[in-house]
Amino acid sequence: PIFMCSYNAVNGIPSCANKFLLQDVLRDYWGFADDRWVTSDCDAVSNIYSPHNYTNDPAQAAADALLAGTDIDCGTFSSTYLPDALQRGLVNTTDLRRAATRQYASLVRCVV
Repeated sequence: PIFMCSYNAVNGIPSCANKFLLQDVLRDYWGFADDRWVTSDCDAVSNIYSPHNYTNDPAQAAADALLAGTDIDCGTFSSTYLPDALQRGLVNTTDLRRAATRQYASLVRCVV
């Protein structure tokens, strides 16, 4: 139960940083539940910073992706730059916990 955001931008916003696509459309309108998670295409989160130049620095790009609803990065960009984003207050532990919970919730199934 996963969804993958891609390299492209929609209306100037990279898809992995696009809260409208990932939250408003995918989760709210289409009903993509919280026991499902969003992964990036490989290196799509890094593309938010370069070549899209959507943010001024890599930590902001990783934060934007997480806050938009990208739960995991196919690559090492988020794991490299999210600690800096956390230290700078661009994301908080609740944001990180939400992404981790979505991933692990998909692994746990209650059988009655």
